[in-house]
Amino acid sequence: MPIVKKAPGITTREVKLEDPVNQLLEDYARFIESSPYHVINSVLKKLWRDQDYRKWRDQRRGAQSGSPNVAQPSDLRGRA
Repeated sequence: MPIVKKAPGITTREVKLEDPVNQLLEDYARFIESSPYHVINSVLKKLWRDQDYRKWRDQRRGAQSGSPNVAQPSDLRGRA
């Protein structure tokens, strides 16, 4: 078993942010001396903690398990 995990794939996505949210993102990234991309990824990974979302997601996956061409999002457990 490798000590270092394989890096996750990177996808480019254009998003539109409200001005105050964009300022918050920029300020927080400067505060932690990191990039806005890192802040966005870290915050979105925390959505996994939402129990209602997890139930909803599991129900959808169960309903779609018979569909061979349905893309499934990667499991974020343990990455946040």
